[in-house]
Amino acid sequence: MIIRLPYELLSAIFEEAACSNAHEIQQYTYGVDSTSTNGKAQRVLRGHVANDSMRWLSTDAIRQVNTQWHDWACQYALRDLYIRRWRGSERWTQSRKLDSIRGCPSRDVFYRDPYCSLRKTVDLFTNYPSLASSVRRIFFDGFYGVETNTMILQVLKHCNELDLVSLPWTTLRYGNGEDWSRLLGSRDDGTALTSLELLAVDLKQSQIADRGRHVDKHPLDSPTVNFGHLQRLKLSGSSNLMPVNDDDLIAISRTARLRELHVTGTTCVTTKGLVALGRASEDTLRILEHSPLSDDGFEHPNASCTDDGSHLCEEIVHCPQLRDLAISLPTICSDLFSDTSVNWVGDVQIRAAGICGQSGKVDRSAAARQAFFNSLSQARDLIQAQGRRGVKLNIEIFIDHLIFEPSKSLVHADLSVGEILSGGTWPEMPHPSFKGPYGQTGQYGKDERAYQCISEDEFIEGLLKGYISF
Repeated sequence: MIIRLPYELLSAIFEEAACSNAHEIQQYTYGVDSTSTNGKAQRVLRGHVANDSMRWLSTDAIRQVNTQWHDWACQYALRDLYIRRWRGSERWTQSRKLDSIRGCPSRDVFYRDPYCSLRKTVDLFTNYPSLASSVRRIFFDGFYGVETNTMILQVLKHCNELDLVSLPWTTLRYGNGEDWSRLLGSRDDGTALTSLELLAVDLKQSQIADRGRHVDKHPLDSPTVNFGHLQRLKLSGSSNLMPVNDDDLIAISRTARLRELHVTGTTCVTTKGLVALGRASEDTLRILEHSPLSDDGFEHPNASCTDDGSHLCEEIVHCPQLRDLAISLPTICSDLFSDTSVNWVGDVQIRAAGICGQSGKVDRSAAARQAFFNSLSQARDLIQAQGRRGVKLNIEIFIDHLIFEPSKSLVHADLSVGEILSGGTWPEMPHPSFKGPYGQTGQYGKDERAYQCISEDEFIEGLLKGYISF
């Protein structure tokens, strides 16, 4: 009989059955649109059924067989949870069948609690805590108030097997030391949360004006909050209300030993906080991503410096386990590529605003130009050294509106101004480039012209003649 099979084999069979069932159930949600020219109601596609809902529906039959199968189905369906704030409204149609609607549907809008999914999750896990132990990864989206963050913390209180949690940044303000100590602490079986994401957004002015939202319980000041078990930290986005900043990262660095650090799309964290976390995780850090925002995107990295005047290029090289690197620095120099014993692999992207020890634009000083081209040469030597070790490494350097590719001695840029200034004589041999000001994703969609690529030698020629600058 199937119930006598080993659990591992039974689990594999169930998973195949669940995947098969997912193809048989409704995968999309629909709405009714009455704005057509003929005045008749039409069914319109709204979106895909959420993945966690799909898993729950696909295991419906399995859950009803016996206790063992029920437990497996719950673990499978609740493994990843996406709890979102409801956005939109609902209108009454008087019928479930579209063809039975006569005339236009009613335009009366019926209120739906936007926090209904979060409230029901709190009730479910409070009444059935065994279900909460099935959750391994949980994502919260759209909950930024004090009340909703309190509910989030109630949900997390019951999830004692979490590996990853994605939270609004406000949880770091509205939660207390006990809440965060419980979330990050070691469990009875020795496991702990390994991945934490804090996502920030700008709020409406009416929300910012609400003084009830200006609450900070300073959980990071508590001596019981320990980030030592955390392996991955991601900070994404900026906010106009109590954003995550350098002081928070410095507080986290007191106990953190991270393997991955991602700081993206933010104007609130500078290299000061990044260096603090990097130093704390110097011997363990493997992935480092730092892409701050500026007025025009990633073109102008944050130009802040460390208080102790430390050389950031050397700080990065001193992370022996670092493999994946995409970072924005105020300045760079050849020291960043001087150590051939680094373990960098794959695509490494470096964004910079200038050259170490030099002020102003690179092309305005012969010393700065020479220092930069020395950096390109040193980067080529590093790529070749890694190649001799059997490691494929590609380095891209973004500075101003230019992309340098040292391995191929190519420069990618918008050369239209240079063509005008030179009367069409420069560049002589441009080639189409698939890179834009934001890397290999192409054009950003504003008013940038298509990029072209030329050799470094031709770029230097245009630089010396004043056809291009950076």
